[in-house]
Amino acid sequence: MSSFGYRVRCRLRLHRFDGNPLRRRSDRIETVAVLVSLLLFVAGLWPAAGLGRQAYQDGLRAELTAPYRRAVAAEVVDTARPAEPGLGGQARTVRWRVANGPPRTGQVVLPPAAPPGSRIEIWLDAAGRLTDPPQSRVETVTVAAFTAIGVMAGVSMILLVFLVGLRVLLNRYRDAAWERAWSLADQRWHRPKQG
Repeated sequence: MSSFGYRVRCRLRLHRFDGNPLRRRSDRIETVAVLVSLLLFVAGLWPAAGLGRQAYQDGLRAELTAPYRRAVAAEVVDTARPAEPGLGGQARTVRWRVANGPPRTGQVVLPPAAPPGSRIEIWLDAAGRLTDPPQSRVETVTVAAFTAIGVMAGVSMILLVFLVGLRVLLNRYRDAAWERAWSLADQRWHRPKQG
């Protein structure tokens, strides 16, 4: 028998409505809070899926209605400066040629390892200026997935903080009740010293 399975069964036995006379009121309150939290977690799946779907549709719209962009080959024309720690890329000068036009130059961020004369792909807008690449399907799916996961993580954290806080309060109440019960038992069973 695995220890995880044993712990799960113990937790299920702890939180059940079985009419056990040894279950305290605080145990029943905790059980109701766990059940309500589970229901709220399941109910949170619907908004998370809806927001993920909305993010996906927005990404598809951005893919399809983005301004005109085209990829062209460019050549790195300058040498890289010594790399500074913590920087992933440097602004480097590249040169490209537009059809039937003079060569143009511009600045793009490249890794320092790109040697002069190497060929890279850059993106141009309709006027022939440098622009960002269009949003890809992978980016769209990633943003949608992280949106849904982020919503569920937020819901989970709120419910977890609620349950932990409730358990701390109930444990304080249980400890105080335990102390009162022992104090009453001590008074009841206390025998006067015989002298």
